[in-house]
Amino acid sequence: MADDKAIKNVQSSFSMYGFVITRPIATFVVKQLLSLPPDQRDHWLTRITDQILEQNLSDPHIALDHVKLAIKECLKPNAILDESETIFNVLNLEEIPQVLYDISMKKFVLQKVMPDYFPEPICKPNVFRNRLSLLRQRTLRQEPFAPRKFGEKSKEKKELVPVEFLLTNSREGNVYVMGILSQLVDGQYFLEDTGGAIKIDIAKTVFDEGLITEGCIVIAQGYFEDGVLDVKKIQLPPVEPSANSRASFGTENTFGGTHRTSLKCSEKLQQHQEAHNTDMIVIISELWLDNSEILRKFKVILEGYSDVPPIAFILCGHFLSSPPNVTSGKKLKDGFNHLARLIDAHPDLKKNSKFVFVPGPQDLGAAKILPRGPLPHKILEDFIKKIPGAILVGNPCRIQYCTKEIVVFREDMISKMCRNTLKYPEQGNFHDHYAKTMISQSHLAPMSLPVVPVYWKHDHVLQLFPTPDLIIVADNSQQYTTRVDDCQVINPGSFPRNNFSFKVYRPGTGEVEDCELPNDTENM
Repeated sequence: MADDKAIKNVQSSFSMYGFVITRPIATFVVKQLLSLPPDQRDHWLTRITDQILEQNLSDPHIALDHVKLAIKECLKPNAILDESETIFNVLNLEEIPQVLYDISMKKFVLQKVMPDYFPEPICKPNVFRNRLSLLRQRTLRQEPFAPRKFGEKSKEKKELVPVEFLLTNSREGNVYVMGILSQLVDGQYFLEDTGGAIKIDIAKTVFDEGLITEGCIVIAQGYFEDGVLDVKKIQLPPVEPSANSRASFGTENTFGGTHRTSLKCSEKLQQHQEAHNTDMIVIISELWLDNSEILRKFKVILEGYSDVPPIAFILCGHFLSSPPNVTSGKKLKDGFNHLARLIDAHPDLKKNSKFVFVPGPQDLGAAKILPRGPLPHKILEDFIKKIPGAILVGNPCRIQYCTKEIVVFREDMISKMCRNTLKYPEQGNFHDHYAKTMISQSHLAPMSLPVVPVYWKHDHVLQLFPTPDLIIVADNSQQYTTRVDDCQVINPGSFPRNNFSFKVYRPGTGEVEDCELPNDTENM
């Protein structure tokens, strides 16, 4: 039986938070706390009141349902996940918010964008206007471009000068200008921002590490005279750690999905992730389903993981070995029916694993404009009925596993950026330079629209701000694993062209394993 002293202690604790709690409800709380050791009861009482605060009640009078919900959250944190606290989730296009910088509020905000592939013409210039605004504000809070704090004298500061200031004030001398590289006249490069454009001379320019192309946003240092900026150095905007980026949003969900707060803040998912650190995700690119040898090799992979089913198989296109033609629809349907039989032979995989299909540039379906739609559901409806864990997604796509944020992009970006770069890097690997460029630009495809067409109103789907934990760039180049700041960037490599290589990612530990099948695997 609960004693008066304990009941009054509960009522007093709730009163300190501005709540009014009746004696019967306080008695209920005391009875729940009696199951805990005496030295832990005050701690858990504080947690219960904190949970009730998070319910944002409009009335200070506490009901029994409010207390029961708080106790469920506090005393049994591993027992129940919220409906939207999913362990594994693939996001839809309309679930991805757009990150914008609001000048009037002077902060980053999230905006919901509904699907619209034929928007007003004003949306086209907004593509680069939004990219530039985001990177400019991100850069202005990092050294050495952050404004000098009150009383600060020791640090050397660099000022980013707007193009409009140069054009209207006839300022000359050594300046730093941030803008978009473009060719407004054939063979002549300009640096643009929202206030105008200036011609630049890059004949003797030193380029920073990275694959810098037309359409990239850069910081140019040089001498401005007679309307021309003689550029001494071009560098990419500084990379910002994701923790610093997230600080601007608090607990808001910047990645996307149905949960109102960022799942990175979920203690339950973090505990699940740590308790299941052997969970794995298998990543394969170019799974040609019309090639019998590829299907034999994939059968070996399924057999190898049949006893320990992965959380998911991420399978990227192309799913046919030849470009689209009149027979492609039938070949694709037959290939997926064959794949269904292979998966069906392993009940544990069929039951416990997800199969995520990301289309390639030459796969059937939507136009070659990013973000592109999924494989055609009509052709693959029989496969979807047979394999309940099959998920057809667009390209790029976002995946959430517990607190990990994963972006998957199937595009041959390194070859495109190498063909269009203004200056080939003299040292280092191309994939390291691409990864740095991508993270620095906070964008999967930081190039001009004629080279990489993008739906104007959905450019935010390719955005990488805040930076995710893992970016999978399924490229036709050799497989690689690299890291930029706190983000891993990997390429599984082409399965048929790279000795049947693929990647395995373990979200619990962040480990990436390079895998390859031997050439002597048995035939079907």
